[in-house]
Amino acid sequence: MNSETSLISNSGLMLILCITPIAIVIVQAIIFLKRAWKEAERIGIDKGVLKKVAVNSAVFSIVPSLPIIIIMAVLMPTLGKFFPWLRLTVIGSAMYENMAADITVKAFGLAGVADPGMTPSIFLSVAWVMTIGIISYPIWNIIALKKYDKKLNSMKEKGGFIEKAIPALFIGVMAVLGAPMLVDFKNLTGISTIIVAGILVMLLEKIAAKTKIDALKDFSFPISMIIGMATAIPFSKLFAQMAA
Repeated sequence: MNSETSLISNSGLMLILCITPIAIVIVQAIIFLKRAWKEAERIGIDKGVLKKVAVNSAVFSIVPSLPIIIIMAVLMPTLGKFFPWLRLTVIGSAMYENMAADITVKAFGLAGVADPGMTPSIFLSVAWVMTIGIISYPIWNIIALKKYDKKLNSMKEKGGFIEKAIPALFIGVMAVLGAPMLVDFKNLTGISTIIVAGILVMLLEKIAAKTKIDALKDFSFPISMIIGMATAIPFSKLFAQMAA
């Protein structure tokens, strides 16, 4: 990122533009929490149970959020301190935001999202792509989600093709996103990291199933992701020495 882009992306105006929707979302969450608490008390749920549920929910939300924090840290050197914070706080997902940013900068001829050649025009393009690309989701939810969900559930109850098609479509999307990295044999560090993380998540799932530790099952993905990323350091050094 050049100095001009850094001034724009880390400016006070950008902070105001980003913190405003974040504050609105936080206020909404607090309002929903208060209303849910009052409704739970109204139907007779004990306050001790409510406190336990609130504490457990807060704790179990921390570790699954670690991959999001990691992606935010990856995007910040390129997109500034505030915009990745907005995207990954309000509406975006770790996978989508990183992918959208990476595709956009590559369209401008840069090597990837971590390329230091980010200019103000590229930064603006990335912001527009990341924002406009995900607007369809809330619009779809408002207009058609209820009807779509009702129809989908009725089709699932009937069984047949649709029951198998939906999981197949999901696997297909994951394959499209992950396959290019798995067959990029020039990037041995990336392939090794993916293999380590994949093996580890399966091991954690099996250990959780045998030990009946639900927390281990819930956190298997972020744990395997973090350890997999950590193994990228020794792998990169190893392959660099082999290539020398």
